[in-house]
Amino acid sequence: MVKTQDMTHNSVPLNGGGSPLAAHARYGLAVLAVIPMVLLLGLACAQAAQSNACENCHKDPIFRLHNHKLYSYYQDWVTSPHSAAGLSCDQCHGGDPSTDDIKAAHKGIYSTSNPKSRIFYKNQPQTCGTCHAEVTRSFTESKHFQTLTVYDELAPNCSTCHRAMNRKPYYHDIVDATCRSCHKRDLLDSVSERAEEILRRLNIAKGYLGWTGLYYDMKGWPGQTKQTVTNLNSKYHGIVAKGHSFDLADSDRTSAELLSELMLIFDTAWKECQQKQECKKLSPQ
Repeated sequence: MVKTQDMTHNSVPLNGGGSPLAAHARYGLAVLAVIPMVLLLGLACAQAAQSNACENCHKDPIFRLHNHKLYSYYQDWVTSPHSAAGLSCDQCHGGDPSTDDIKAAHKGIYSTSNPKSRIFYKNQPQTCGTCHAEVTRSFTESKHFQTLTVYDELAPNCSTCHRAMNRKPYYHDIVDATCRSCHKRDLLDSVSERAEEILRRLNIAKGYLGWTGLYYDMKGWPGQTKQTVTNLNSKYHGIVAKGHSFDLADSDRTSAELLSELMLIFDTAWKECQQKQECKKLSPQ
């Protein structure tokens, strides 16, 4: 494995505003009980067609009484990247969000265990690939995908690592909850440990990109620095996408190279920030 300097936030000198990685990290009912359930659900959905029937019905606290699990899924979606991108329930699950008729709204939606469902485990690459095309192309080149086409639901699919609407899961959680369930510590050339190191580098790289961008947006971009950081940001996203082919040797090399390049840019910005005593301006008050 390629070795890189351990650049956790403890290795960055603190000055006023604190560690840039820490600063960057600080930037990621009453229930009616006496009315019959059917009437409550009808009231919850009566106004659903005003904007998006799926959202309006599933977000209503009344629906919580009918199906707490789906109500909780909605709460997860509200703060998810999918919601932030403007994607609603129907774009992954199907259905008709324009009607308040329950049967019509759920037409074409199947249980996740039904092979006709758009989010049935074998169908997830196609459904997710509608938006995540580059990531899906890489995934279809992986042994994980080959396994998925042959074996049952125990085979890895999109939600194996990312869950349904998990909001940017921390890399330790991914490795502990998924990689190590199949790749034990003493088998397969320490796959889990290699994956964790790669994800650690990418996590730090993302912090460097975010902080450097914030600093130079505040101060102005010198010379070709903005283009350089833009290129490195594209490189970061490319590594993340290609990483879904699970070629650990390639991801090990490219993530180490990216982090080394970013360290040079970051160090320059950080030293200037300290010298001019401007780091506090980047910390939330």
